[in-house]
Amino acid sequence: MGNPNVGKSTLFNRVTGARQKIVNAPGTTVTVMAGTWRSLGLRVLDLPGTYSLIPTSPDEEAVTDTVAGAPGSLTDPAAGLGIDLALAVLDGGSLTRSLYLLGQIAQTGLPVAAVITMSDVAEQNGEPIDVSALAASTGIPVVAVDPRAASGQATLDAMVGAALASQPHVHGLAPDPSAPGYTMGQTAGKGCCCDPDAPDCKCDHTGQLSEVERATALFEWVEAVEAKARTPREDPATLSRSDKIDRFLLHPLAGTLIFFGLLWLLFQMAGSWVGPIQDWFDGVFSSTEEGAISLANGVGQGISAIGMEGTWVESILVNGLCAGMGVVASFFPLMFVIYAALSVLEDSGYMARVAFLGDRLMRRIGLDGRVILPLIMGFGCNLPSLAAARTLPSSKQRLVTVLITPYTSCAARLTIYLMIGKVFFGSHAGTVVFAMYLISLFLIVGGAWILKHFITKDEESTPLMLVLPAYQVPRLVVLLRTTWQRAWTFVTGAGKIIVLMTLLVWLMGAVPMNDADRGFADPELAMEDSLYGSAAKILEPVFEPTGFGEWHMTGALMTGFVAKETVVSSIVTSYNMDPEVDAGNAEDNGEDLGKLPQLLTQSLGESAGTGSEGLAAFAFLVFVLAYTPCMATVAEQAKLIGGKKTALAVISQLAIAWVLAVSIFQIGSLFIS
Repeated sequence: MGNPNVGKSTLFNRVTGARQKIVNAPGTTVTVMAGTWRSLGLRVLDLPGTYSLIPTSPDEEAVTDTVAGAPGSLTDPAAGLGIDLALAVLDGGSLTRSLYLLGQIAQTGLPVAAVITMSDVAEQNGEPIDVSALAASTGIPVVAVDPRAASGQATLDAMVGAALASQPHVHGLAPDPSAPGYTMGQTAGKGCCCDPDAPDCKCDHTGQLSEVERATALFEWVEAVEAKARTPREDPATLSRSDKIDRFLLHPLAGTLIFFGLLWLLFQMAGSWVGPIQDWFDGVFSSTEEGAISLANGVGQGISAIGMEGTWVESILVNGLCAGMGVVASFFPLMFVIYAALSVLEDSGYMARVAFLGDRLMRRIGLDGRVILPLIMGFGCNLPSLAAARTLPSSKQRLVTVLITPYTSCAARLTIYLMIGKVFFGSHAGTVVFAMYLISLFLIVGGAWILKHFITKDEESTPLMLVLPAYQVPRLVVLLRTTWQRAWTFVTGAGKIIVLMTLLVWLMGAVPMNDADRGFADPELAMEDSLYGSAAKILEPVFEPTGFGEWHMTGALMTGFVAKETVVSSIVTSYNMDPEVDAGNAEDNGEDLGKLPQLLTQSLGESAGTGSEGLAAFAFLVFVLAYTPCMATVAEQAKLIGGKKTALAVISQLAIAWVLAVSIFQIGSLFIS
């Protein structure tokens, strides 16, 4: 147990070998994690971060229920479960706040031991902690560890093992009968955690105190323990390193400019640097160039060996399966770079500053800065963003957050931005991607402002109290491991959908509709005359005012409704390109996309008019940004707010996306002409 950002999840990962997500931002651990302490063979729970056992949000309620052994919890006595030891993780850089929670844990009557993290931060602030003095003043075993380092494991194991045997209780605080998990039978000394005759004991022989007396006793205990545990800094006015950095990063103007500058740098990097690596990953699976070592060539040789060359079997395996796997593989380096950058921002402590910066703006639209954190997660994937929204204390703010989350531009859309950006905007692709994220922010703010007049108009505005963790240098091993996990999880999860949709597009493209002379999977069957082309053409009149009312693009939007990851593969597959002739050269710095730019430009030239292709492409990107992210997001929304509200939200998203795309193209055409 401990406050947010003290290293609980990192410590949990270390002792259990689990790979729980580690995010250095308040309020993002919303579930209770269970594992086995490998070296001790013990069951261990990682509770969400909390500042108090008096719950004010769903994640804090999860802590209280677990401590209290509520029915159905992981410590439910009815299921033969319970708590043998509470391991309090204390933040050395914010000891007062951590001791307050430790005191509340002590008042439950549970046996307690403590771990101190962030000792280096305390030393940098000129307030080093005396671990021995802290152990003596609290009466419980205490050890200082760095959860990110491998050292100190044996000391930690020995301390926990001894504490389980001795069942230590905090000195100087009485059990609180109103505290969650209070059990008089587990405490020592006539119902007290201390000797009632001792001068520092604040309870009588029944352990009963008034509410005011209990609160006073807790604060006095915290003050006394902290005074013994560390020496105050010589000059209290001296700013810490984090405070000095925050003078710039939290400045209303400079901080905002720095934030947008970091975003621009991130997407410029993704647009300009990762392209060649993406092409190489794609080629390993889908390249059919003569002499290339790839899965597609291997499959082709195997097909030839069994005499099925030129059949539909070869087509579905090479042009369907291998092409889909190539698209999946090309996502991995992009996702790795994006998640690595986000991990640096999270682990360094910067993400909490973003919530602080955004609080003033959020209040103008009926929300507060706590909403920023779930929304930031949405730029990676909308699903964890919706899950994180459950922690918001206000039901009205939760509803608004769930409704505006789809407008956060998830990582799956990024691949579409980059492909279209490279084709139509060349070296300015990174800037176009940055513009998409700015539009995403405008949609989020605008949507919340509109909903403010219907949902949160009567919501009382309460001050945002947010603890800003000390800045830290991310550990390389932890950073790479976390980044790999997140990128791999995204690619493997999305990969199944991409490959299945690629095969479905291939299948629809193999069914003849408007060409009676062609049979199933006939190599000469044009995609335009297939079932896929016919279905896509039905949507052409709807999108004609947007400038991209052309079946290659509308067909991709159909598959994108299921999952945005499939849009790129659907566009590529719909052109029936000959991989040996049209695929381009992956070795040419990732800039040669084969005949795809020519084909796309020709398609949008036909629908938008010559000279307006770029404008139509930009309108297409805005539509991709604004319409429904994926069916998985829709399903999660339905769980949170119900089917009726979700259906209205989806209809609204489609309508808003269409209106925006039409407005951009029609208004832009006036200036071009």
